Amino acid sequence: MKDDLLQIAPASERSLSDTYRERLEDIYSKVPAVSCHCDRLGQCCELTEAEMVAEFATMYPLYAVEYWNIADYVKANFPEDRQEELLSVTEERPERCPFLTTEGGCSIHPVRPLVCRTFGVLRREQVETTASELRDEFPSAWVTSFLYAERQTVCPHTRVLEPEKIADHALRSISFQYQRELTEMGQEAVEMADDRRGVLEATSGRSRVKLWTWGGFNVLMRSPLTWMQDHFKTYWNNATLAE
Repeated sequence: MKDDLLQIAPASERSLSDTYRERLEDIYSKVPAVSCHCDRLGQCCELTEAEMVAEFATMYPLYAVEYWNIADYVKANFPEDRQEELLSVTEERPERCPFLTTEGGCSIHPVRPLVCRTFGVLRREQVETTASELRDEFPSAWVTSFLYAERQTVCPHTRVLEPEKIADHALRSISFQYQRELTEMGQEAVEMADDRRGVLEATSGRSRVKLWTWGGFNVLMRSPLTWMQDHFKTYWNNATLAE
């Protein structure tokens, strides 16, 4: 796939209303803030050679409404050449998160997605205790998914700055409250052109994608229609991080 495949929307175009941005901020405000104390800032946002081979990811899937929120932020806050670079990313598993700065910081920190905000929030004992105490209150599949996801994102280098939010955050995580709210917002706020949606339906049997990577959404939302009609099926069939 060529680097210049994707078309860039005008910088003045806004994809989300202020109402949806406020709703997003309200959801994000439920996640306890953390600080990072690792030796090398940003190391969790890039992969070693061994991690690349093992198919780890630097950019986990985000929700459609989050994608548009970040895209709007990029168009409003980055120079045109950097916009083009970021909105042309098509890899699902880049070796290094394209939003990672040379100093190891996050260039989209104010609008980073849920998956980045929740990384390292819960300690191992909090994960296990939450699952044990609430096992009988939720479907077993929810508990299993919660354990799998949270065990993978325990980080010894984070410090929770808002411990008063931990209990509610754990409950919202095991009940998938965050995910359900973000999915609902995406269904309300994110629309695709009929011809583009037609290609997606013909390829996947679905009319929308609620969860994908930054690169995947770039292809779905920004690739030229003629390219999408000819090549999207191959891209989709090779995708590993689509919902």
